[in-house]
Amino acid sequence: MTQNMAQIQIVYGSNSGNTKMVCEYIAAFLSEHGHLVKIDRCEHYPEDKLSGHDLLILGCSTYEHGALEDHFRYSFWPRIQDIDLAGQKAAVVGLGDSKYDTDYNIESGRILAKYIEEHNGELVHENLMINKCPLSQLEHKVKIWVEDLNKKI
Repeated sequence: MTQNMAQIQIVYGSNSGNTKMVCEYIAAFLSEHGHLVKIDRCEHYPEDKLSGHDLLILGCSTYEHGALEDHFRYSFWPRIQDIDLAGQKAAVVGLGDSKYDTDYNIESGRILAKYIEEHNGELVHENLMINKCPLSQLEHKVKIWVEDLNKKI
């Protein structure tokens, strides 16, 4: 049971739908625990609304050799470079698949965490880093992560 209802914003980039699936799972869990959760695709999200939430969750998959997925990289990323996240609590969801690139697997999680820190945001929980298809990891790894995150809100 959560003490207070938090306003949580999830912004994600997803090509194949895996990041969307994980973010929707997280949103549903947090909603069920009394929080007001909004979830938006990055390419449709206004950059001036990135801060001012009780919690911001950024989610993105990794493509090519350690790059953010295309919607995040080309549509959203350039628009958020001048955003100050001072005082904004945040968490990160990163996906990848070691069969494509073992050196930069799940690099998106590290890129997003670095962005939050460099823009004065506060990471409140370790990154959720998912290797390979997340479907089999929802009820274990993702659930444990979001349960722990919920305790920190």
